[in-house]
Amino acid sequence: MATFFGVPEADFTLLRGSPESFHYTAESGNGLDRNFCPNCGSRLFTSNLIGFPGLVFVMTGSLDRPEGIEPKLEMFIKRRLGWTKALAIPQFPGMPS
Repeated sequence: MATFFGVPEADFTLLRGSPESFHYTAESGNGLDRNFCPNCGSRLFTSNLIGFPGLVFVMTGSLDRPEGIEPKLEMFIKRRLGWTKALAIPQFPGMPS
């Protein structure tokens, strides 16, 4: 289960480090770049999303203080693990259109 949130590209700034990227083609056929730490391999953010131009999706686990982020919707619930509980927010089986 991955938890991430969208940020306007103009508001996104790396404070330190130089992530590596991997180009990926999603189920939709659209391309994107998954960026990760070259030292430990942790996924940090997703950029260059053809389906969401101008947004960067940041992995919540990459933040120093993630408690300030509140979920607004759940996507890809068709892949939800049986032991996880749905949140009382809008639900989408896949990528919302």
